[in-house]
Order: sequence, then C-alpha cells, then structure tokens
Amino acid sequence: MRKISWLLTIFLAVSVINYPNPVSPSTGQVVTFEYTADTTREAFLYIYDMSAKLFLKKSVALAGGTTSHTSWNGYSDYNQLVSNGLYLYQIISPGGQRLGRGKIWVINQ
Repeated sequence: MRKISWLLTIFLAVSVINYPNPVSPSTGQVVTFEYTADTTREAFLYIYDMSAKLFLKKSVALAGGTTSHTSWNGYSDYNQLVSNGLYLYQIISPGGQRLGRGKIWVINQ
C-alpha cells in the first residue's frame, strides 16, 4: 500500500515559482505564481504570515502538462494591504495534500 501512495504523490506533483521576490504591493507590484502540474485538477493557493495567520485563499486550476499563472496583489481576503515581512504560500488539493510551497518577501515602501 505504501508504494501506491508514494506513486500517487509523484503524479500529483506541482512545480511552482513566484516572482518578483521581494515584492512591493504598495507601489502596485503583484506577485505572479507560475505553476506546472502533472494532472488537471482544482487546487487552492493559501498565503500565511509567519504566525500561521491565513491572509488569502484563492482557487487555482491546475492544467496537466501546461504552465498556468495566477497573481496576488498583496491584499488579504479582507481587502487589507499586508505589512512588511515574510509570507508563506502553499498550493493544496481539495483532499488536503500539499502540492507546492514557497516564500514571499513583502517590502512596502
């Protein structure tokens, strides 16, 4: 059984990068997430601060074998500009499996 679970993890892998990093949302910059998935499915992008407070939950569509993009303007789900600091992001499947993750530096000037 463990080998089957491991194989499923390979098939659900997502390659994700974000740019620019650092970003300055107060000047109008947005963070672009570029991701390539092995399978076609829906997933969610979550952005957290370092205290694990959720700032954004956004639905993303993963298209198998192609590169897709989504962006973040530096505002929370409550339409508030986030403060300076390090933020963490994850792409998670509806079943709760983490497909990708990374960091974003926010520097508002």
